Amino acid sequence: MRLVGCSLIFFGLVMASLVPAHADDNHSGVVTNLVIRSGNDWTGSPLPNYLSSTPEVAVLRFTIPPQTALPIHQHPAINVAYVMDGELTVFQEGGIQRTFKKGEVVIEMVEKWHHGMNQGSVPVELVVFYATTKDLPLAIRKPQP
Repeated sequence: MRLVGCSLIFFGLVMASLVPAHADDNHSGVVTNLVIRSGNDWTGSPLPNYLSSTPEVAVLRFTIPPQTALPIHQHPAINVAYVMDGELTVFQEGGIQRTFKKGEVVIEMVEKWHHGMNQGSVPVELVVFYATTKDLPLAIRKPQP
């Protein structure tokens, strides 16, 4: 038990010494901008509690051609998309929609049916970050009637 306590103190000291390096005025040229931090999805609904099993991170890059709609789907885990280029309109089943432009972030809905569409004339480039668990699908397509 004493070893665990000492290890935690050592870890805390190491982490405390690392944190200022990113915000240190002595490193010219390093700029940090918070793009988004929220406990809500893009509709304003609260995100669910984080998964209770061992986490796994997945990162995907998407290219969506102009005038292309993704299939209706839902996500079983929290994920966010950074719009690298173009404009993506996201539609929640039932009528709510919002358009995200280059440089904006889409905090996706969890376990709610929705889809995205590129209604523009240039490809949409997204990088999507998933906070998931091993063997959990990143998306589930809505079954066709």
